[in-house]
Amino acid sequence: MQSNFLAALLGQGPLHSVLVFASLLFLVLAAAIWAMEFSGWTIGRKGFVRNGLKWNATTIALIAVSAALYIAGRPLAINFIPGIGGLNPSLSIAQTLSVLFGLPACIGVTFSMPIGDAISGQLTLGSIAGCLSHTYITWLTYKMCRGANFSNASNVISFYIGGIIIAPVIHAITIPGWLDFLHVLPPAVAWGGVTLSILTNQALLPAILSPILITILYKVVKSRGLYWEDRLERNIAA
Repeated sequence: MQSNFLAALLGQGPLHSVLVFASLLFLVLAAAIWAMEFSGWTIGRKGFVRNGLKWNATTIALIAVSAALYIAGRPLAINFIPGIGGLNPSLSIAQTLSVLFGLPACIGVTFSMPIGDAISGQLTLGSIAGCLSHTYITWLTYKMCRGANFSNASNVISFYIGGIIIAPVIHAITIPGWLDFLHVLPPAVAWGGVTLSILTNQALLPAILSPILITILYKVVKSRGLYWEDRLERNIAA
């Protein structure tokens, strides 16, 4: 699974150095985002505000379930680049979980990456980048999508812009850039193979599957009081 076009476009010339620098910057920014969230603050539409996360039994359960779902699908991967990249449809659920369950799902999915890699015997240096880079697939999607009720067109549009275009593109720069920077893979493989794998698993597949899953699950999640906006309102009111 290799794209010579992507390898030539991203892995050579002056753009290559810019992308490697951007990948390192994105990793630092991801670490800063989690430092902010775990300290109880977040960036919202009203600026820098409290994130309203309560570490109760429900929150912990949502984190655990999100992590377990993400880890459970890891063995289904078909690795074209051993231990690093391939076809894994289960990765496409990250955006769905983040839109439905909010920050707990973001935490569960993001920090399940090194755990899942260890369980599947694929723990590598790329696992470090994979963990932090997943911040953009989860947290950025959660922040940019305006809501999980996909009968509202603005929710669908914001989901595609944030979760299907911006987040995967950042993810597809960060991991190859990190692997390239550490010389784990040749630039042609990092940018031509890993990038293609990420865009397939976490852009193309979610573009098709996530709206279907979110539409089916939204009413169920909301009726059980687990939708993140409802939980946030209750936490703020408490």
